[in-house]
Amino acid sequence: MTETTESGRILVVDDRPSNIKTLQMRLAAVGYDVVAATNGPDALGLAQEVDPDLVLLDVMMPGMDGYEVCRRLKQQQGEDFVPVIMVTARSETEAVVEGLEAGADEYVTKPFEPLELLARVKSMLRIRRMYRENHNLRQEIAQLGGFDQIAGNSPAMAAIYRMLPQVIERATTVLLTGETGTGKETLARCIHHNGPSRSGRFVAVNCGALSEGLLESELFGHRKGSFTGATEDRAGLFEAADGGTVLLDEIGDTSPGLQVKLLRVLQEGEVIRVGETEPRKTNARVIAATHRDLEAEVKEGRFRQDLYYRLSVFPIALPPLRQRREDIPVLADHFLQQRVTELGLSTSGFTPEAMDALSRFDWPGNVRELENEIQRALVMAPADGAIGVEMLSERLRPGSGATSRESTGTLREGIAAVEREMIAAAFVKFEGNKSRIAKHLSISRWTLQQKLQLYGIS
Repeated sequence: MTETTESGRILVVDDRPSNIKTLQMRLAAVGYDVVAATNGPDALGLAQEVDPDLVLLDVMMPGMDGYEVCRRLKQQQGEDFVPVIMVTARSETEAVVEGLEAGADEYVTKPFEPLELLARVKSMLRIRRMYRENHNLRQEIAQLGGFDQIAGNSPAMAAIYRMLPQVIERATTVLLTGETGTGKETLARCIHHNGPSRSGRFVAVNCGALSEGLLESELFGHRKGSFTGATEDRAGLFEAADGGTVLLDEIGDTSPGLQVKLLRVLQEGEVIRVGETEPRKTNARVIAATHRDLEAEVKEGRFRQDLYYRLSVFPIALPPLRQRREDIPVLADHFLQQRVTELGLSTSGFTPEAMDALSRFDWPGNVRELENEIQRALVMAPADGAIGVEMLSERLRPGSGATSRESTGTLREGIAAVEREMIAAAFVKFEGNKSRIAKHLSISRWTLQQKLQLYGIS
């Protein structure tokens, strides 16, 4: 059996050369690059010089002990994340607590099994790689521009960030799903403005807001005299957005007849104006959005399966705000600064109580509702003063029946928590094999993919 080779640079800090030699042999045997220091000051200097991926740090050392070394290492890291594993004696229970308070990320107790040490090292290096990957993606996406309104640090949004670069680069169809107000149109605009179709127009149409006849004319255009009121020839949105992007919002509300015509656009790249018989070419990228479960609509016979498959080349599920509460402070601060600039107002920000109230609320209207609430609160706030909880809408204030009813222990949240737990357990059991997970849970692979994105499971 061939032993797996690992990679990464590890800094070992121990005042006993014999301990360093043992650790070096065990770590180097599986492929790690090991550097060592026998005291705190040397360790701090070496860390800046060699940029280690992980630090193995003994607690009991003369002069500068492991706790102080750990604190200083964390200060040196800045925004980077270099995991520190503290090595303690089995009897030093209090040392573990003190080490964690000093900033240590993990600990092992002496004497330890070699496999235990290697497992913890591997685990912490995996977390470091994930941190760096997420950090780099966030920076790359921020440079693209326009993604601030879907900002966030939650696992669900991190999964979307990882997917976005390849979605943006390829001019294929994208299907955005999510509740009203989750930012589907914002994301669609960002994909367009940063993708290969950026030089063309971006046009959006709400498929649920128009009758079938009006929607057909809007999308495909019409010939003069083809119906009452058609006083001139008119190009449709697919022609107008040739080389650009068309957003079909609420595509789940389209009629069977229109679905056939949309399928032709996706398959052939052609449109036929109302009243004409000759097709016209179009090279518009299509992004579709809906709050409906299109897979369920297909099973019920309300949505064409072939159109569904054409649309869902790149499916992205945007989670509701209540399922990514940790993102609310980020979004709230962003919207506040945006409105301060637009309205020429000033404020010192939110009080802790106000931010807590914002974070606890369920936001049935999602990001859009949060944005409107921030604007309202800013107008209510005194000049240069802080936005307190009393300036928020009554339903957000502590003690409000709406707040407690919507933000604590709802049936919807309970179901979501159970669902996430079941999917996470299956993910571990079947080692990420999506076909087996979907079969075990009696759901389709597409639904599973949406849920994995929604709950940030990867």
